[in-house]
Amino acid sequence: MKSKKIWANFSVKDAKRTHEFYTQLGFTPNQSNNDPQLASFLFGDDHFVIHFFEQGTKIDDYLPPGFTTNEIIFTLSAESEQEVREWKDRVQKAGGSISHELNRDENNYYGFAFADPDGHKFNILLMEKGM
Repeated sequence: MKSKKIWANFSVKDAKRTHEFYTQLGFTPNQSNNDPQLASFLFGDDHFVIHFFEQGTKIDDYLPPGFTTNEIIFTLSAESEQEVREWKDRVQKAGGSISHELNRDENNYYGFAFADPDGHKFNILLMEKGM
């Protein structure tokens, strides 16, 4: 069986707050969304969709409030050290929390990790050519 699309679904406490957070980071809202209890955004050149459903909606059938699930960390690629630093500034200004400070790791990748207001994890990573 071959699936035609893949997207992610998260449960959030406040869809409006989530919408504001990702808008401040510069992501493109999914224009097909007209539901006030859903924040939906397009990520990357391929427009990977992530839906953020507000608790108290149908998402509770799949991710009940208070239910501990395995978290996914999405990696967003950067093209320069300057871009990584700009992302960090934007995340902090938008109200995200930095979970791993900006650094160059043992593989010489440059980046940092953060969580959105609901604790969903992302990292911004520069993987320079030749590494």
